[in-house]
Amino acid sequence: MAYRFKHVEHQVYKNTFLKDVRIVVEFTKVDIATVNAARMQKYFNKFDGANIRVEDFLERGNINIYSENHAIDFSFSLSYAEAKLCTPPYSSFDDAEGYWSMLMDFLVALDIKEVSRLVVRKFNALYFTPNATDYDIRDVMSSLFCDELMQNVPDGVSQDRSWNSFERSWTEPDDEGKTEMEVVYGIKRADSAEKKDHLTLVTMVKSKNVMIPVDDVMAKAREYNQILFDAFHWCVKEDIINSMK
Repeated sequence: MAYRFKHVEHQVYKNTFLKDVRIVVEFTKVDIATVNAARMQKYFNKFDGANIRVEDFLERGNINIYSENHAIDFSFSLSYAEAKLCTPPYSSFDDAEGYWSMLMDFLVALDIKEVSRLVVRKFNALYFTPNATDYDIRDVMSSLFCDELMQNVPDGVSQDRSWNSFERSWTEPDDEGKTEMEVVYGIKRADSAEKKDHLTLVTMVKSKNVMIPVDDVMAKAREYNQILFDAFHWCVKEDIINSMK
């Protein structure tokens, strides 16, 4: 399961522009009639103050559970589950073990034996204040992204204020065809939600054409996390990495 970028020893940086991390699992849709309602209710009771009724979950087929500021967000359905953590409270993949365990406990409560898809995704945003209203998009992007990614960004990208985002994507399977790396990178202008212009980098590893036993999901997710760490170092300039230390 190798990619073009080299392996980098994992470390936790003091300064990052990571905004959120997600683990997503997909599985064969569960027949409501087979759900152990008492076991599912016991699971939902772990979310203090959420007051979730298993009957509501089964009737709708999905449910979202989140903290007040959405820094912690779980999405559950009869065929899909996701845990998203923002920074903070996310500080490292290992330190988030308790949240990832909650995701795995949902699969156990639903009696899922294997998942058909696993995705680990990281979203980064680097905010900046431009010197002018109009600026060279490619020039700003090249201050962060590696030369290989910048080959996909043409010269003369519109500099006027009419645009609000510019993105490119890059995908590649691993050498065994078991996973696929996707990188989405670009730049976005400030809007009502985001007060500053920002460079964006989304990296994700997705499983392909393989069923993963539930007992192996977290081990695979850790492997994917290391791939994302390696990919991040490939995607951004070395001076950016040094500034994070």
